[in-house]
Amino acid sequence: MTNGYGTPSVAIATTPTVISTFFSHILARRKRKSVSKKSLEEGGPGGGPEDQLSYEEGLKVVRRFLEFASHHGVEEVQAFTANWVPTPHWVRKEVVAIPDSSIREAEDILTKHLSKYGPQGEQGGGLKLVGGDKWWKVRGKPLEGEWIEMQKDYIKRTAEKTASPELPTAAPSPTTAGIDPWKYLPRRAATVGNVKDSTGADVAVDRVILYIHGGAFFFSSLETHRYQVQRHARKAGARAFSPAYRLSPQYPFPCGILDSLAAYLYLISPPPGAHEPILPTSVILMGDSAGAGMVISLLVIIREMGLPMPAGASLISPWVDLTHSMPSISGWDGDDFIPSSGFHYKPSCAWPPLPGDGITVTMPDGTEQHFDEQIQMYCPNNLLTHPLVSPVNLGSLGGLCPLLILGGGGELLRDEIVYLAHKAAAPTTYRPSSTTLSQYPDQAAMVDKYKPTKVHLQIYEGCCHVVPTLSWTRSSKYMYRACANFNIWAFTAAQKAIERKLHHSHKHPSRGSSTLVSSNPSRASSTATSSIDLTQPIITSSAGVEANQEEVDLGDVESEASSDSGETASTLADSADDPGPIKGIVTVRGSEPLVGETTIVAERVSTHGRIRPFEAIEAVPALDPALREQIGQVHGGGAIQKWLAKRAVWDEKYSSSLDRWREIRKSDRIKAEREGYLPRDMSWVKSGERPPMCSVVSIWDEELARKVGESVDGKKGKSMGMGWWMRMGTKADKEHAGGDDLEEIKKNAEDEMVQEQAVVADRRRSSAAALGRPFDLGAGEGARAKGIVEEPDNVLEEQL
Repeated sequence: MTNGYGTPSVAIATTPTVISTFFSHILARRKRKSVSKKSLEEGGPGGGPEDQLSYEEGLKVVRRFLEFASHHGVEEVQAFTANWVPTPHWVRKEVVAIPDSSIREAEDILTKHLSKYGPQGEQGGGLKLVGGDKWWKVRGKPLEGEWIEMQKDYIKRTAEKTASPELPTAAPSPTTAGIDPWKYLPRRAATVGNVKDSTGADVAVDRVILYIHGGAFFFSSLETHRYQVQRHARKAGARAFSPAYRLSPQYPFPCGILDSLAAYLYLISPPPGAHEPILPTSVILMGDSAGAGMVISLLVIIREMGLPMPAGASLISPWVDLTHSMPSISGWDGDDFIPSSGFHYKPSCAWPPLPGDGITVTMPDGTEQHFDEQIQMYCPNNLLTHPLVSPVNLGSLGGLCPLLILGGGGELLRDEIVYLAHKAAAPTTYRPSSTTLSQYPDQAAMVDKYKPTKVHLQIYEGCCHVVPTLSWTRSSKYMYRACANFNIWAFTAAQKAIERKLHHSHKHPSRGSSTLVSSNPSRASSTATSSIDLTQPIITSSAGVEANQEEVDLGDVESEASSDSGETASTLADSADDPGPIKGIVTVRGSEPLVGETTIVAERVSTHGRIRPFEAIEAVPALDPALREQIGQVHGGGAIQKWLAKRAVWDEKYSSSLDRWREIRKSDRIKAEREGYLPRDMSWVKSGERPPMCSVVSIWDEELARKVGESVDGKKGKSMGMGWWMRMGTKADKEHAGGDDLEEIKKNAEDEMVQEQAVVADRRRSSAAALGRPFDLGAGEGARAKGIVEEPDNVLEEQL
């Protein structure tokens, strides 16, 4: 790394933190023990997560890392977190290029959608707000994505893959966008043989998690998040796909959303020669922090543009208010690693940009002040209130697929997380402020348009932002478990909803006849006509109830819980000392309370996984009606004061670097506006195209542009430190690897398939005997029952 920023320097900076935390933790042991029986309001029995040495050390290391990084250029941080990290032998990784056809289609859809925002939205003026319709389509390298799956699941899935029954056709709902949902509906989907989820249940159809990683929109990568993604995939019996979306400030809003949309289209409508199309209802969207915020925006685009809706979405600490208008963001930050003063870095070629695209803010004394210095790296100041940037400003979050929203009780974003959940579950109650509606009058028509979204909210007492970052800690394990439970339920419930339609048949002129065959023979004979509108949430209350009634192998559930925390017995025993109302323990059962007329289930979770009801709405600060007119707007007396104070310190500390790069960017900007931006296309300038000051596309000089974009568009380095951090988080996965190397995993997977096929054969033989019928063991089943199993395909052989 440049300027001494790399594994050695980060290790030197963080090691003293680990040592000092260890001794302070030991010395404070008696004090912590005396408060080990805290009240519910203080986090529950056993104290908060800081009671664990591993949690406290992890939290302080991340905080120290971010503080150390602030003394370097933002591109150095980007390059460090993009370093290559080795993939463990029990995980299968496949990197693919998302094809241009998916990207072009996403561009067309997003162009239509963006045009609707703002005062001139009815005339398509929304594109002017983001600077035009061209600059955000420029990229410095191909858009790639990464398939992640447990090796043992991949072996079983590919070995047992067979054609499934024909899938139901969809009746598209009329949309102004002219989108035809038929094209996204594959005729067939892959079935999965012998792959199981964390409840021990068989995975009946292909399950895919589309994961959008976090990192404040400007750092982190698929490398830093792979250990989290692979764990989510394993526990749900799924495979995951993650796009390496373009990062800001070089590629600000809406670049990341475009890439995420292209990834979704690639899954459900791939070009010939790629994977088999994934049924939209077999997809769950996931994301953390900034990635979770983009998932919400992506779901709204899907809803508004008449695209097929996924089965559900799991959001971890979603960042949905870039204006920082909620009370918690200005509070004490001792329980979180996010700096309350915002992100600041040593001035460099990439950050900060030239002043411009500012916002006028009313200060506490009533005066108005204009801020031209860009505050958030994701977008210029004049776009901080844009509903796709700050989803708290969206007209409605109703009409979406079921949501699981998780957050930490100690994180600075907790108020906006709680507000987001309630806004989705009660869209007409939590309307945008009058100021927001004056800025974006197009959102007014959305308020009463959609039914409430089903939401399960859990706040983990005392926890920091994105707890799974500290994957080895107790609280993170319960959060992983909650995600697995919801994901399994959503996959199963969506399948049940589809099965309810499988006994009908339907024809569509563009697709010909499609016979729908149900897994239930009694339904397969029906010839009634029906349709499924894939543009609407597929999971109904009845489907949710059916999913809750699925049989669960409690032995496997207990094994999963024990292997994850090793504290199941003590957790249950400690419940006797807890005077508060307990709803249960977070575990993986594949069942959810989101059934019936319930639109939101709000809960708090203690350090030991005990679930308690949320307090009454009247007692929740984030839901105070007095705040409604302030939400989603930058306030002079809010978090911006801390940001300004820290920015002033940094500007003085690094004044020479700031002056140097400002002069370079000023000179370049003059040329760009006179001769054309990076593509050197004067038609851009003439048509009013105006890329944000921070974007790499706004640069005239190609060498400067290369330097600015190198950390996000260039080659990856290698980092021992990143690999060490990832290994700390993969212990739970290693226990479920299925072998110490690929050969052992392959052999064990084959043995399991043979055993399961033998059990199936015995059951069929017994059933045939009971009915007095002859039993003919099919060739494939006979071979497997005798221990003869075909080798997996060539892709796996090459890996072995």
